[in-house]
Amino acid sequence: MGINTSFCWCFILVLLWFQSQGCLEEERAALLQIKDSMGSYLSSAFSNWYVKECCDWEGVVCDPSHTRIQRIFFPHLRSDDSEPWFPNATLFAEFKDLQELELPGNHIGGFISIQAFRKLKHLRKLNLRDNSIQNGSNLWWGKYLSLYNLDLSGNKLQGNFPDSLCANLFLRELILSRNNLFGSINSCLGNMITPRLLDLSENQFNGSFPSLLISNLTNIESLVLSSNEFQGMISLCVFANLSRLSELDISFNHLEVETEMMSPSCSPSFRLSTLSLGGCNVKKIYPWMFHNITSELWLSNNNLTGPFISNFQNITSKLTILDISDNFLRGTLPEDINLNFSELRHLDLSGNSFNGNLPMFFSDQLQMLDLSNNQFQGEIPYSIKSNMSCLLYLGLSQNNLTGDLFPKNSSLPNLRWLHLNNNRLSGTFPYALSKSMKLRIIDIQNNELSGELSSYLPVLPKLNILILRGNQFEGQLPVKICQMRDLHLLDLSENDLSGDIPDCVDNVTSWLGRSETAVGYLPDGSRNGIVFTTKGRRYIYKAVVLSFLMGVDVSCNRLAGKIPIQMTRLKGIRILNVSNNLLTGQIPSSLGNLVNLESLDLSHNNIFGVLPHELVGLGLLAAFNVSFNNLSGMIPIEHQFGTFESDSYLGNPDLCGHPLQIKCNGSTETPPIYARAEKSVSIMYFAVLICLFFIVICLE
Repeated sequence: MGINTSFCWCFILVLLWFQSQGCLEEERAALLQIKDSMGSYLSSAFSNWYVKECCDWEGVVCDPSHTRIQRIFFPHLRSDDSEPWFPNATLFAEFKDLQELELPGNHIGGFISIQAFRKLKHLRKLNLRDNSIQNGSNLWWGKYLSLYNLDLSGNKLQGNFPDSLCANLFLRELILSRNNLFGSINSCLGNMITPRLLDLSENQFNGSFPSLLISNLTNIESLVLSSNEFQGMISLCVFANLSRLSELDISFNHLEVETEMMSPSCSPSFRLSTLSLGGCNVKKIYPWMFHNITSELWLSNNNLTGPFISNFQNITSKLTILDISDNFLRGTLPEDINLNFSELRHLDLSGNSFNGNLPMFFSDQLQMLDLSNNQFQGEIPYSIKSNMSCLLYLGLSQNNLTGDLFPKNSSLPNLRWLHLNNNRLSGTFPYALSKSMKLRIIDIQNNELSGELSSYLPVLPKLNILILRGNQFEGQLPVKICQMRDLHLLDLSENDLSGDIPDCVDNVTSWLGRSETAVGYLPDGSRNGIVFTTKGRRYIYKAVVLSFLMGVDVSCNRLAGKIPIQMTRLKGIRILNVSNNLLTGQIPSSLGNLVNLESLDLSHNNIFGVLPHELVGLGLLAAFNVSFNNLSGMIPIEHQFGTFESDSYLGNPDLCGHPLQIKCNGSTETPPIYARAEKSVSIMYFAVLICLFFIVICLE
């Protein structure tokens, strides 16, 4: 008993001794030097680095003894506009037991003394994703390490496949996607014997597809070679004997892929979790795909033709994602499509020629449903409106749908993206959307909706985009818009709205340039964009560009009154279009405060007075139109105003100056600021003449 007690006390003392040990002083000092070398970093970074014990610091993980640092994880700590960071590799070499080093998204341009990484004998994982590394030859130190996982995706690597990476025989995961690498990968693949994950997507690798070498990657589990320049015709039989393969993505190359698996050389047990063959000139969907692909099947942008119903009749599939968008499929969809695909979370049939009525039932687990750009007709089934509580994305745009949008008892509580534009839907704005408080996009433009918008439009606090262009809404502009403080795009053009522009527009925080939302407008996999008028032309904006877009378009209505002074405080907006209304009054000089404005259209109104000289301060203005108003006086010619054509000023008979043919004659119609300038010039010339006169007198 005494021996056991003594042993327990000794064990406890040993534990306490280990616990009392802090991280080594040289490692603590190295961490602080790494932090200082970053130069600038986000204010939220290193938030708890004030405590003495560095093993407790954010981004640091020590071994069980709490003495040696084993993992360093510093993700996206430097601001987007910071200068490239060139860390000294000798600082990281201080961590003798380091196993994982992750520095993604820190604007790393390269390393100083990179050979010091050779000292990290225990390093197994290196993550340098989303940095600015350009020189692949600096990766030669890799052959001295026993790395299992290397992620260099989203950098600026150029040239051929880095030979140094081929020499590392231990790599299990190699990710080089989103770089500028090109040439053949054959020589390197021959040396790689143990990879489980190989992702070379979104580069410029070319030549024939390396079928033979890939068939020897017997341990491969995930192979992603999409968005490169590989060429030729291949069969999926190439991959049939890769028994561990779970994910295969060879989409968007220059390949023609044969998907039939009836050849004797093809393994009947060929099964995948994910198969991506987008843009691979696939001509037919075979039944084995619905049985042997257990999760995701991506077949967009191919040459699939004929009625789709024949492909899955009497089939029960476990697919969670099915994308056959942008093909040439036609015919109707079965009413009980949910029986064939009961596990679906994502269904994209857009960009085909399907017709008939929409199916009555889809999987109630669906999160994304995109049936846009087809020829569906009839009403939206009640089951879509009410029995799909998981639905996040609904895309039914550009069909021939009719009837009311959503009845009052509809409920889509998790809906975030709603695209119903370019149909023939009628009725009022669906007040049932007041139950969808997570909505970020509503695009119902070009339908036949009517009624007083202010009576039905709910307040949706997270809404970023509201597009109602080309309907028949009437009544006042809804004051409720002012309560949607994170609106980025508002398009109410081509309706029958009247009254004044609300004075409360400056309550919309995002238009003031103070948006705190991290804009991620469209979900992954969505090909839909937002159509919006900019610089007098209609453009389709995709997700990346949308994050920079801020605009208001209320053109082609019957709005009256003056441009409210509150609108001149919207320093965040880039596009402002109030043309084709009944606005009156003068252009506020404070409109020149909208420093981010790129397109300004005030044409076809009853605006009078002079063009404020303050407008020349709009340095980003690329499109300007004040035609067909009652403006007078001199046109500014400074800065970008010297580039606008006469079309910008037509229909204002009292305007003068370049680029119009009407010359200014110094009459009272000349803007005061220019009159003062001309008067000052005249006084200066007169003073010079007097001085010359007295000089001549003195010389005599």
